[in-house]
Amino acid sequence: MKADSTNRKVVIEQHKRFSQSALWRLQREYFDKEGINAWVNQVPFYITSNPFIANTYAKVVLTFIQDWVNNHPEAISHPFYIMELGTGSGRFSYYFVKTLTDLLKSSSLKEVKIKYIMSDFTKHNIKYHEEHPALKPFIDQNIIDFALFDMEVERPLTLLRSNTRLSTQVLVNPLTVFANYIFDTVSHDAFTVHEGKLYELLFSLSTDETNMKDNRPVDMQHISVDYHINEIKPHYYNDKVLDELLSFYKKSFTSTSFLIPSGSFHALNYLKKLANNKLFIISTDKGYSSLDTLDNLGHPSISFHGSFSMMVNFHAIAEYFTRAGGDAFIPTSRKGIKTAVFASGFTFNELPHTYLAINERIEGFSPSDYFTLHRRMSDSFQECDLDTIASHMHLALWDPHIYLKLSNRVLSLVNEADSETINFIAHNMKKMAENYYYMPKTECILFEIGTFFHAIKRYDEALNYYQQAHVYVGDQFGLFYNIGLCQHHLNQNEAALQTFKHALQLDAESKETEEWISFLEKTLTEQPDK
Repeated sequence: MKADSTNRKVVIEQHKRFSQSALWRLQREYFDKEGINAWVNQVPFYITSNPFIANTYAKVVLTFIQDWVNNHPEAISHPFYIMELGTGSGRFSYYFVKTLTDLLKSSSLKEVKIKYIMSDFTKHNIKYHEEHPALKPFIDQNIIDFALFDMEVERPLTLLRSNTRLSTQVLVNPLTVFANYIFDTVSHDAFTVHEGKLYELLFSLSTDETNMKDNRPVDMQHISVDYHINEIKPHYYNDKVLDELLSFYKKSFTSTSFLIPSGSFHALNYLKKLANNKLFIISTDKGYSSLDTLDNLGHPSISFHGSFSMMVNFHAIAEYFTRAGGDAFIPTSRKGIKTAVFASGFTFNELPHTYLAINERIEGFSPSDYFTLHRRMSDSFQECDLDTIASHMHLALWDPHIYLKLSNRVLSLVNEADSETINFIAHNMKKMAENYYYMPKTECILFEIGTFFHAIKRYDEALNYYQQAHVYVGDQFGLFYNIGLCQHHLNQNEAALQTFKHALQLDAESKETEEWISFLEKTLTEQPDK
């Protein structure tokens, strides 16, 4: 690296093919260093890690399994493997597995075995998942297993718990692959079309010298990107499908820049080899889905958010599969995230019920539509009545993440709300508790459920959820104060006294707690002996 003394900039690299840029190494180092903390108020992930999208995937996958077994009756004798690329927080995995296993139990496919593979390239995330209390029941039932999988390096893929090496002998049925917010974070190549010629975009990176430590950038957000163009010749990839795609883009575009997700294609090619060329892929990400949205674009922009991400060229992924004899379903273009479905080794015409399910849940009311409503609701919930909030929570399948934002509003409305709405919310609180997936430095939904029951004076249920919350929040004054109140209302005054004494140890300046202790000591003294 060399420093430019004029503008105090450090040149990190010059004229690099984008897929070989240092940015990707910095990206990997970031995720490896941060581990699960990358998803705590840094990398956005809610949009692909909520009960609604997991329910969408589960119902499409269930229908796919039904179609496949109908067409291949012998398939029921072999497990259906489902592999999530770049699992990240693990929250989507939990919601999906919980939903699919429930659906299977109530379907005609009770005998079908599934194996869900949570994969990541860093051991830190897998260790967190292996120890997570929400995932433990599925791990113990051998439904969930784990794999270290680097999407850009081809090496044997072995499940960590069962020590099963994935191969064509193991993956008898098609391998289902989930790629949520992952195609946008692995390597791409960048190109530009101008006046009928195709160029590759070569990247140069620089940053202020104050952003350098130990000869490497400290904060990726402060890296500047410059571009240099280089006209390319045919057979750029030496891959028939990809080289045909580049030629097609050269003829189709007037003037634009676009990305080819080369790292993702590397991973998909490898998985195709392991799975007898039979893949069923569902992906949700930000990106472009049609030729017209890809034309007349400037040079690719990089979004920094702790890590960084790119817009995914879903059109290229669709072409990659269809040109190789597979299939692709990309919904009508609309603002927001895109959910797409791809197939290798078969087409959707062979799976009529699957195609209907995809139309209903991805072309119809999709995860993108849901998130659009969710954002609007998040902006306006202070104006909403309790029945509107309850309906939104029901649409969201009692998502704890949403309720945590709404809980204060709910508590402010319960005293004036009708009993029907109150009972509807109370009835569904168990579902929300079951959706709790603990993450560091986040609020505990079990405590908030406790405060709801506390507010509607159902003290036994409030006490139950407060006690469950203790496992996650530890010894907090507010928790023990509320437990003491509930115990008193349930005539458990001796227990309440001890609880308030413990609360006072946690906050010695609480006058209210001192008053409760005095009141309870007097009450217990005045009670006649039984």
